[in-house]
Amino acid sequence: MFDSVDKIGEEPMSRNTFLVLLACLTTLASCKGSKAPEQNIERIREPVFAGSWYPGESSDLSEMIDGFLKRVKKHDLKGNLVALWVPHAGYTFSGGVAAHAFKQLENKKYETVIVMGPSHRYPLAGISIYDRGFYKTPLGLVPIDTVVAAQLKAASNKIHYVPQAHANEHCIEIELPFLQKTLGSFKLVPVLVGNPSMQDVKDFAGALIDVLGAQGRLLILSADLSHYHPYKTAQALDRACLEAVQNLDVSELVQKINSGQTEVDAPGAAMAMIMALKALGAEKATLLKYANSGDVMGDKSKVVGYAALAVTVPSWIGDELTSAHKKELMKIARRSIEAVVQGRTIPSFPQNYPILKKNCGAFVTITKRGMLRGCIGYVLPTMPLYEAVSQAAVSAATKDGRFPPVSPDELQELELEISVLTPPRPVKDTMEIKVGRDGLIIRKGLRSGLLLPQVASSRNWDRTTFLQETCRKARLPRDEWKSGAQIYAFSATVFDEHETAK
Repeated sequence: MFDSVDKIGEEPMSRNTFLVLLACLTTLASCKGSKAPEQNIERIREPVFAGSWYPGESSDLSEMIDGFLKRVKKHDLKGNLVALWVPHAGYTFSGGVAAHAFKQLENKKYETVIVMGPSHRYPLAGISIYDRGFYKTPLGLVPIDTVVAAQLKAASNKIHYVPQAHANEHCIEIELPFLQKTLGSFKLVPVLVGNPSMQDVKDFAGALIDVLGAQGRLLILSADLSHYHPYKTAQALDRACLEAVQNLDVSELVQKINSGQTEVDAPGAAMAMIMALKALGAEKATLLKYANSGDVMGDKSKVVGYAALAVTVPSWIGDELTSAHKKELMKIARRSIEAVVQGRTIPSFPQNYPILKKNCGAFVTITKRGMLRGCIGYVLPTMPLYEAVSQAAVSAATKDGRFPPVSPDELQELELEISVLTPPRPVKDTMEIKVGRDGLIIRKGLRSGLLLPQVASSRNWDRTTFLQETCRKARLPRDEWKSGAQIYAFSATVFDEHETAK
């Protein structure tokens, strides 16, 4: 228990070209992108590969995609789907594999889709984001999400809009008709990743964490595997890549690429994706389908590898709470406090809501005339949520050592706030921490401190101040987070009595 201070084609790529793409990553070199002048007219990126890599007529294109999707099944993926890895060859080559990934989007709704892939035809240094206007396919226009694009661009001065990179690139365009068919309406953020430094990759991953942490966001990595090896050699190379990707292990992927054990045509994009998804709580990627062009076309002398993978993050009770659930939890907290303060037996609260019987961590914060009066809770999901709220409410009213127990004559002046917590996750890089979204736990030796997410946001702290203040809460030196302390982050759904009274 814790208390809280407050609250149809194939693009060639030679082995040498692939190694050049990787060079900047492995040497951690810093590369600059060129910035294109902005124009006041609305941009429309016209379809370049319609009629060659995929059908140019909308009816033919729609029929082809429907055929692909009908031949594959939807998997029972556990958790919330946040990312897909899909191939980007012409539909005759890889459309069947791509369908295994896009099938998972049926009957789902995403407001914004980030499609990220490599720059094949332009020597892009860094990262380019198409930040306004539209992408067009035979199925219609897809609007750019200018807000999310601006958020991602702000991550680094190495991120620009480079028009030459997008002008004749297939890896984003090839995915859009599938998205239009499965999702219908959505906004797009097209991202091309060239030869960024490792620091640039980390910076961009940090921006992806912030963006994907919001509801209604999906990441698509458009990437192919090994290129132009004999069938058996390609299978071995691709197997090595998929093992690292399924493990969401950046170090394993880098080591295998550097040693020649595997190939992927979007190494920087893949690394950024994995870093971001790990920070968001993903544990593995699920392989939906693997094949290569030899399986599809029959020629096994020089093949290209294709994979479809899905990544989910654990679903969380807080995302599923309705207004009725919140009212029930607030009623439980209020009645528990009233019972213990008035010397009565705490009610048992029989539950008709199955979701409230699931184990989950929770905190209850009590204020009086705007001032903290008690805050205690449970971080780990060791008991049903309704019980955690009841017990936390009782403890906040009677066992917070910073205050005397609540007296009966105070009950009418108390205001309650409940925080429903995600399980804490280890923080390996403090850049993963987002103020306003994350709460923090810092431990070293026998000392431990916790601050809820709303503490930092209400006080306008930056990330460093948040870390320092959590150390202070743990009675550690302010900068002890830099010196071997264990850092954990968690998120919370927070609601108060004003909200539940509506």
